[in-house]
Amino acid sequence: MVAIILNACITFGKSILKDWKVILIAALSFFAFFFQWNFVLIFVLAAVVGFVLHPKVPQTKAVASGGPSLDVKKKEYLIIALLAAVICMALIVSYAVDPKITVLSLNLSKIGALAFGGGFPAIPLIQYEIVDRFQWLTTKEFLDGIALGQVTPGPILITATFIGYKVSNVLGATMATLGIFFPSFFILVLLIPYHDRLKGVEKVQMMEKGILGSFIGMLALVLFNFGRTSLVDIPRILMAAAAFLAIYKKVSLSYILLAGGALSILIYGFLF
Repeated sequence: MVAIILNACITFGKSILKDWKVILIAALSFFAFFFQWNFVLIFVLAAVVGFVLHPKVPQTKAVASGGPSLDVKKKEYLIIALLAAVICMALIVSYAVDPKITVLSLNLSKIGALAFGGGFPAIPLIQYEIVDRFQWLTTKEFLDGIALGQVTPGPILITATFIGYKVSNVLGATMATLGIFFPSFFILVLLIPYHDRLKGVEKVQMMEKGILGSFIGMLALVLFNFGRTSLVDIPRILMAAAAFLAIYKKVSLSYILLAGGALSILIYGFLF
């Protein structure tokens, strides 16, 4: 997993860290997360700093969009309201069963709403909330959950299911999965009619650059924490290096995980 996170840092870094101003935001965010500031506050500050520093953004034009008809919007909003009511009822029921389930689901929903750019940005957020703040999992258990998630669809976000099961069995797994996915669904449905217009606004792009820079800082901190936990002896360091090289050579992740598991059994089960 250290090799996977390192590859993610490099891949995202190449596309995002193209300006010294964004690099500065990433570095400051790294230290802010290291000292465990509230991550929502960090994102807000990163957006403000991005707006103030004016990092370079691609020149695009806002696209005019007529949007869906009023009748279609009413139907969509009705469906969304019904889904939101069902989810609220599920949260209430889960709270009656075990309050930890609702707390977990709400925290994962916050992560799902803020994990811009796919699954990897969710890793530091989950570690920050679930591992560091609530201590429901150790870093080692979190690493195991991510590794198991690599053989499933949605490999990073589905780790929430593993966390939910660890906290409170099947109901915890169900509510955790629901929590991590439903915010992005609502955001997508509600904002997609305005997406084309917003993405061409330069000020919005500058704030987005700041937030993305803060995600790089988070990923760097996760890489640091995972490396400190996992790379404790020579065999693990060598396996991480070999895994990174395999990822660089575009070897299928499934084969890398299987090879890593087999080598771990061989080395730590028979040789040590």
